[in-house]
Amino acid sequence: MRLVAALLGVLALAFAAPAAADPPAAEAFVDVFPDTNPCTGATMTVTITVNGFLHDHGSREVFYGERTITTSDGFSGRGTETFVLNGQIILFRQTDIMTNASGDRFRANGAFVLDLSTDTVRVERFALTCLSK
Repeated sequence: MRLVAALLGVLALAFAAPAAADPPAAEAFVDVFPDTNPCTGATMTVTITVNGFLHDHGSREVFYGERTITTSDGFSGRGTETFVLNGQIILFRQTDIMTNASGDRFRANGAFVLDLSTDTVRVERFALTCLSK
């Protein structure tokens, strides 16, 4: 019986917390940087436009964004990103797929996790992968 009461208490807190939090705030930003096209090896300029929502729960933040990407060498595509800051970790994940007029495709994906208690990077993976050429 105590287990059931404890589980109900946890469920009540889990569902009550989002209701008490502020509504998500719309966020938009643009990032421009040089990179190397994984299908051609050529240098390209990447422009990423992110439109998303930041949900703030006091000391915790969650961001979800939808990404539109263009490159100076004719690729374009879409993707998503997630950012979480909860006082214990910082987590960032993103995945994008780009194509060009010839049908060439590449994927950009990454993950980053920082343990704030030890200031240690637990995960750091970013890759550009040519899918078809």
